[in-house]
Amino acid sequence: MTKRIVLLTGATGGIGRETARLLLKNGDYPILVSRNKSTLHELRNELGSGDIFSCDVTQEEEVDQLVEQVLQRYGKVDILINNAGHGAFGGALDLAVSDYADMMETNYLGAVRLTQAFLPSMLQYGGGRIINIASVAGLTGIPNLSAYCASKFALIGFSEALKLEYSPRILVGVLCPGPVQTPFFKGIHPSCFFPAPIARQLIDAQTVAKHVIRLIERPRVKVIPRPMHWAIQLRNILPGFYLWATKKVYDSFKQEESHPARKKHSSTL
Repeated sequence: MTKRIVLLTGATGGIGRETARLLLKNGDYPILVSRNKSTLHELRNELGSGDIFSCDVTQEEEVDQLVEQVLQRYGKVDILINNAGHGAFGGALDLAVSDYADMMETNYLGAVRLTQAFLPSMLQYGGGRIINIASVAGLTGIPNLSAYCASKFALIGFSEALKLEYSPRILVGVLCPGPVQTPFFKGIHPSCFFPAPIARQLIDAQTVAKHVIRLIERPRVKVIPRPMHWAIQLRNILPGFYLWATKKVYDSFKQEESHPARKKHSSTL
């Protein structure tokens, strides 16, 4: 059986690294993309298979070079996983407009660039699959994550429109994980952003990667973990009540202790 060619951006981060391992285990051939050249080489040596390309998804010239090299070498990409992303937290007045623009460039427009770059060849060869790694922050507003939320809301909207335009030839999946055990939350407890019962259920990167692999086989919008799924369902059914209840939770938290999220950090979520 011919191996599927899978291009994965953000390959050197926690979720990307674990996804790369599972792609190999699944019998696929991963093309690993990241801005970090040295880490890419380390990952390639660790995996013992796959190909690597250094590319900043915010730079159109680098994306153009990536597409040219990949298509010249492999002819097509069967599956595109848009995983590159990062976040910064702080209140709406704490972040500069440049912070908002930076996250839109990476989290949203980065995925748009890669999709526009590889979609024509997918259609030419009869179809393909696109998996976008979003976040539960793309389905509901979260205090002190307004810039990150905006970028992920945009990515989910783009994904839904893409599905309507090109299915069934192009199958589109969107994974929306809750808080993940990554450096994003280092030094700041996720209960600053999520109700305590949910914040205690941090997901590890390997669990997220397993859902990425499942989503490839059955592309759809999926929210994990399950408590977060039900929280989003409640928001969809009773949006007014949901926002009122979560506002009460956040206000209660702020009264109990000073809010550590006013200090801005940046990493991946």
